[in-house]
Amino acid sequence: MHELSLARDLMGAIERKLDRGKVRVVRVSVSVGSAAGIVPESLRFAFRVVCEGTRADGAELSVTTIAARSRCADCGIIFEFDALIGRCPGCGRLGGELLSGDEMILRTIAVADV
Repeated sequence: MHELSLARDLMGAIERKLDRGKVRVVRVSVSVGSAAGIVPESLRFAFRVVCEGTRADGAELSVTTIAARSRCADCGIIFEFDALIGRCPGCGRLGGELLSGDEMILRTIAVADV
């Protein structure tokens, strides 16, 4: 379950972004590419576990999936897809050069004063 290590990395990024003040994290938003192999519900579960006892304890994790983009190795068409691997709409070839969609991006951190 690589979502646990991703949740740990996400919590580390949150801590680096926040100042040392007394704030509580209430909501975090991330975008994940469809080709990243991240299961949103597994990431939410892992995030809840990683946040226990931290200032993000109980914070909501919002996960938005974004389409991946590939360039077909046969015909060169650039296409979007919403899965781990895409199929070229032009020639039907599976896969291609992945241009985007394997990333996880921290979008927002909502906090409340303690």
